[in-house]
Amino acid sequence: MAHSTFKTLFYINRSKQKKNGRCPIMGRITINGQQVQYSMGLDVNPNNWDAKHGRCKGDTDEMKNINRILTEKEGQIQTKYNELVWQKGYVSAELLKNCLTEDSQSNGMLMEEADRFIEEKRPCVGISIAQSTFRNYIYDKQLIVSFLLEKYGMSDIGYSRLDYGFVEELDFYLKSKRRLSPATIQMTVIFLRKLISIGQQKKYIRRDPFVDFKAEKPRGTRRYLTTEELKRILQTPILNKQFERARQLFIFCAFTGLARVDMLRLTPKHIHHYDDGTCEIRIKRQKTDVEAIIPLLPIAKEILDIHIKGKQHDDLIFPILNVSKASFACINIGQICQIEKGLTFHMARHTFATTICLSNGIAMETLCKMLGHSDIGTTQIYGKITDLKIREDMNRLQEHKSKAFSDYTEAIEKQNATIF
Repeated sequence: MAHSTFKTLFYINRSKQKKNGRCPIMGRITINGQQVQYSMGLDVNPNNWDAKHGRCKGDTDEMKNINRILTEKEGQIQTKYNELVWQKGYVSAELLKNCLTEDSQSNGMLMEEADRFIEEKRPCVGISIAQSTFRNYIYDKQLIVSFLLEKYGMSDIGYSRLDYGFVEELDFYLKSKRRLSPATIQMTVIFLRKLISIGQQKKYIRRDPFVDFKAEKPRGTRRYLTTEELKRILQTPILNKQFERARQLFIFCAFTGLARVDMLRLTPKHIHHYDDGTCEIRIKRQKTDVEAIIPLLPIAKEILDIHIKGKQHDDLIFPILNVSKASFACINIGQICQIEKGLTFHMARHTFATTICLSNGIAMETLCKMLGHSDIGTTQIYGKITDLKIREDMNRLQEHKSKAFSDYTEAIEKQNATIF
């Protein structure tokens, strides 16, 4: 075979300058005078481009990462060129470009899969996926794209380039640059795990980048009302009709553990009556699709009886209370009832779990079923023993053992009198 000339070059396309002033970085392959161009999926400020060397200039992390990508690409092209020469005995610029494109497609791109995943889930919103969960998917994708742009100067990345370092850098970026809470970071990491799992199923990636990675877990705390605060909510007069209706729904959730969205989905068919006069709610939670089974306490039953009158089998029992109205009402109810910790509607569910159930000896397994949790680990977050519960338990112990305690105290006093 005659000796062929082979050359690679990187340059910026100034004619395609973007609104932010950056220009796309292009690659060019030349073999025996034949040229092909391709996009690197990167862009850079023209002032940071060294045309002579085909690299970025500057010592910033972004410039270093772009140069590293270009060097890796150059090596990939050289490797593929040598491979084709060995296999076929000849190489054309077009053939080399096509082979590189096929390799790229077979490796898969992370954000392409993210877009595909989101679009596949879109028809399920409101059916098997909550609207809030779907919004989180979109937000998580935006965070990862922001990280790619800032760290690598690109809006997408191949699965083949994902490793432990990538996951660790993303975690650091979300903590330090974006200053996000551990809960939000965990949400984004879980989304990335989903995308990695898809890549593994499609054979884009073999080794799991999350091996040995341990993310900081958010503190599992839940805000709730104490018994005294709950009494204040129950007993304080509220003249405003809108706030009074909201209070009734809040109290109902505080004595059933239902989330606002599940309470609003209640119909008479979800209420099961028994021969002994008791009744319970059976409803699948929107969030987990797990059935919650909740025997009705007297206060909850009184509120239910008020609203269920005249309702047919499939009629909604309670009036609609959207997020904004619930938040506005809770702010005002909290002020009227002098609740200093900042009242939110979801605190009703936490109050049921902690103050109504756990503080009164309800087993964790029973609470798990009433809350409709798919995993008892979620329920155990509510297992934090409150200061009030500690005082109540110790007071009962002191009353029960008061005689023994007093006898021991008298014995100590006599002993001290002898010694001193």
